[in-house]
Amino acid sequence: MRLFRTSSTSPEERPEPKTPRALPARNLSDAAYLRRYFKTLLALSLLGLVLVLPYTWWWLYESGDVAVERAVEAQAEGEFALFGSGVSQDFVDYKLRLYAAVKPDITAVGSSRVMQFRAAYFRKPFLNMGGVAGNLAVLRSTLDAMLRIHKPQAVILGLDFWWFMPQWEARPFEEVPPTSGSYNYGFESLKKPWSWLLDGKLSPAESAAPLLSPFGHGFRAGRYGIMAQQTDDGFGPDGSWYYTADITGQKRPFDYQFSDTLSQVRHGIKAFYRAKPGQTGPSEEHLDAFAEIYCRLKARGIQTFVFIAPLSERVLTAMREHERDYPHLFALRDALLARGIDVLDCTDPRAFASDDCEFIDGFHGGEVTYARILRAMADRWPALLSYVNMERLNAAIRDWQGHALVPDERLTSLPETDFMHFGCSKRQP
Repeated sequence: MRLFRTSSTSPEERPEPKTPRALPARNLSDAAYLRRYFKTLLALSLLGLVLVLPYTWWWLYESGDVAVERAVEAQAEGEFALFGSGVSQDFVDYKLRLYAAVKPDITAVGSSRVMQFRAAYFRKPFLNMGGVAGNLAVLRSTLDAMLRIHKPQAVILGLDFWWFMPQWEARPFEEVPPTSGSYNYGFESLKKPWSWLLDGKLSPAESAAPLLSPFGHGFRAGRYGIMAQQTDDGFGPDGSWYYTADITGQKRPFDYQFSDTLSQVRHGIKAFYRAKPGQTGPSEEHLDAFAEIYCRLKARGIQTFVFIAPLSERVLTAMREHERDYPHLFALRDALLARGIDVLDCTDPRAFASDDCEFIDGFHGGEVTYARILRAMADRWPALLSYVNMERLNAAIRDWQGHALVPDERLTSLPETDFMHFGCSKRQP
């Protein structure tokens, strides 16, 4: 029995053993590898430019984040449109365009702390130019820019107490241009939608909104900018700002229970810098700078009404515990009066029957707070009565006391909540 099978092929017939084929080199040279890598990277980059850039441009256009001209046109024509861009928070150029379109008889000018005056409480054309000035030098340059466009009959000036200290602004007489926003299709703007998506501020559906428009799931009409699109936050046709997301409880307020503002007071930082040793009042140079601005308006025949913007009760109480650290606030009214500037001091909201339930945060009063301020100003200066709709003003204060927002169906159907959880009573519209 054979244990192994033998081949019947003779040695002459057996095939020659095959020589293995030469395999390609497994490793490219370093130079060749880098060339291939960068060619691939370039191809992908070009593909990104071809596909991603046009889509991003389209997305920004459809969302309205850079649509200053379209927003202004809609607002000036009387449409209740909101402009709430996430691209830039420096909106002086937007406000100046709106100012040129409206050419108001009366305007309110200052920082974000005057942005709650609404046109609904005025008889004559009104525009809120709040948010255009963060210090005295910019206030002057912005007013000059406004007057080159149009001279109003009257101006309401809201003052921030921190404007009157050198720690906030070293040179109040410095000539500076008005600030300018970045509402364009530049690199920084084109990055925004993708960074928002990565940060979770934008949902995939919102990123695809331009593609979903034919199916009724695109961006909303009358809302320009992602904040306006998402939560109805933004500037209304009168230039006033709507804090809709906070007030209706769509998101947790940044300054929840005024904790951030109270921290600034406690540590003496940001707007709540403490006075330097030996400082007994507002800076003389800064008082002179504001007096020059005030006299410039009066010399042009413009009725000028000045008030010191309010603080919440909790924040004011915390500051009074360190009153000697804030002479630039507590001595500001008398210092202005000494320079012949008639001013209404609205620092304490209790003086005009407001309270913390009507505040957006620790140092921004809401719409009802500013309705109360406007009524107090009209009581103080009868010349304002020809501009103010006292009947509507009184009705808003009576019906919506304790609220930060007077309901408006054009804005949102969501009711105001006790968004700070202060135990405030909020009624349904």
